[in-house]
Amino acid sequence: MIPNDVELKNMSNTQWKQIYWKYINRLQTLCKDVVRVVKLKDGGKEICADERYRPRAPCIIYSFGINNDLSFDNEAVKMFGCDVFCFDPSMKMESKRISDHVWFYNWGLSGENTVDKQGWKMKTLRTIRNDLGHSNKTIDILKMDIETFEWNSMLQMIPAGDLDDVRQFAVETHFMHGKIPGNLQLSALRQLYDRGFRIFMRDRNIIAGIEGSMTKLNEISLINVLYSLET
Repeated sequence: MIPNDVELKNMSNTQWKQIYWKYINRLQTLCKDVVRVVKLKDGGKEICADERYRPRAPCIIYSFGINNDLSFDNEAVKMFGCDVFCFDPSMKMESKRISDHVWFYNWGLSGENTVDKQGWKMKTLRTIRNDLGHSNKTIDILKMDIETFEWNSMLQMIPAGDLDDVRQFAVETHFMHGKIPGNLQLSALRQLYDRGFRIFMRDRNIIAGIEGSMTKLNEISLINVLYSLET
């Protein structure tokens, strides 16, 4: 288990890395039917298709971080029949409807509503859900690949309760990278656990190389066991 915030603050970088590596590499729950949505290389995600968690139309998927590649989003439509809402402020593309079930927005996900130095419009998850009329709807899958912005986003959305009605969460983690220190990144992972999210699959993404004995990028897929029991 990840220590509390006071204990974490008094630990070294080496200790943070040891805790992180041990934590993400230990599966916390069983998904019997794990499916890979699209390619095996960077960009694909593992989704739990067990009866309790498999998305069924009408369903909603939020996909943060597109990088000019909609293959995950299009494949998710084919597999599950969901409406997929895609977000990426780094692409030179205006917000628009892509197809019958795919929408694109040039917004970024962050821990605050702001316009950053690059002119990107950044929004919290709550603001995005409100803007799209999804504040009272279940998000069946939230996929996040946003280059270190996952940490400040999670530290805002978890205590706000904005993930409580999310069934599955697939995120690429960049541990000890970005502006958020390692102790707070670990705190975000612990808060996910406390809110019912359990890791059912992890993948060591080697695209960015290895730092010491750790891959710099790691993919984790989680299911919300609390929300599944309630719905």
